[in-house]
Order: sequence, then structure tokens, then C-alpha cells
Amino acid sequence: MQRHLLICGLLIAVVTALGSPAAWAHNPVVINGGPTNASNAHIIPDISISRVGYHNATTNAPEMWYAFNANAGDTLYAQSGIPKIDRYSTLRPVMVLLGPGLPAVDVPFDVPEGYGGYIFPSEGLTPVEFDEEFTGTKSWQFPEITQTLPVTGKYYLVGYVPGDTGGKFWVAVGRSEVFGLLDIIALPVIIVKVRLFHEIFPVGGLLSWVYLGLVALIAGLVSLLTKVFA
Repeated sequence: MQRHLLICGLLIAVVTALGSPAAWAHNPVVINGGPTNASNAHIIPDISISRVGYHNATTNAPEMWYAFNANAGDTLYAQSGIPKIDRYSTLRPVMVLLGPGLPAVDVPFDVPEGYGGYIFPSEGLTPVEFDEEFTGTKSWQFPEITQTLPVTGKYYLVGYVPGDTGGKFWVAVGRSEVFGLLDIIALPVIIVKVRLFHEIFPVGGLLSWVYLGLVALIAGLVSLLTKVFA
């Protein structure tokens, strides 16, 4: 009887944690990816769905590029942040929205022909601490920006660190939390990668305990079925 109650309890905990929209953070697009530009930008299929990319800006990979299609009047929600690591406490990443026909911008990278943009610096802004309890990571995040897109076409969102300092930052877009089955299956690996990006022990956070509970649930069910059909 106690074993049955334990299995039911684990099942409820796992289903609740995996099924609650409030349980999820942004769905990662890339974690520590390589160099990107307009020709090989990370594709964002739908800017309304919450996505995040983690980037370590270096000489060889100074920017992180997103590309997406949008209609005139669509709204882009975007936010940048930095892992809560002491040596990055003064790091201030910049986001640049590039689109057809937008005003000319002065940026340290090539802009596609016919494109201009809007620059969103974080210099002078005071970040707030963000505790992502499901991965067990901490960040300093800057205020979200909201931008109405003026024309229909292809846009780019670029994140970079001004100067030659380099460093780690992330850029998130969208607000709706939508996860598919493959996303959920990939989460244990994602958690490890995100925690390593934040330079903390690779296993931790509430989701790690959820997956351990899932493993225990499966083991318990296997044991129960084995005895039932023995």
C-alpha cells in the first residue's frame, strides 16, 4: 500500500511540474553557439513564443544574431541579461533590432543592405536579480523592451557586448510559454548546459528533482508490474 501511495505521489508531482505553464522558463534557442551573422542567424519561428539564447561573446564570435519574419504592427518583446557571476557585474550588453527601411544605425558589425535599426543599450540601467528556480541559476536581468514592428518583412535581433571586453549574456524574446514533447525530453541536457553556462555545478534546480522523481516513478511502475504479472 505504501509503495502504491509513493508511486501516485510521484506521478502527481511530475505531472504537475511538467504540465504547469508557470513552471517553465524560456525555451533555449542556442547555448554557447558559435559565430553568427545575417547569413546564419538563429531562426525564431514565432516571436510571441518565449525563447532565449545564451552567448559567450569572444573575438571570434562577438555577436549573437536572431532572424525572424513579422507583419507590420506585430510587437517584439525582448530582454537581455547576464549570468550572476562577479566578474560580469559591470557587463552591459546591447540589443539591436534591424529591419528594412529603419533608420541608419552605427554598430560594430555589418548591416544588411537596405536595413537600419533601433539600438537598445543597457548602459546606465540597473539590473535586477532573477532566480530561475527550475534550473537553479541566477542572472542579472535588464528591463524588457517593447517595440512595434513598422513593416512586414524579415528582421534581425542582435546582441553584443560593446568594446573589446567580451563576456557572457543572454537575449530572450516572446512571452508565451510553449513546450512540445521533444523540448521536455531534451530538458535534462538543457539544464546541464545552462548551469555550465552560469558556471555552477551541472546538476541542480527543481527540474532536476522532477526528472529524478520521474526516474523513480518509472522504476516503481516497472517493479510493480513485474510483481503483478510474475
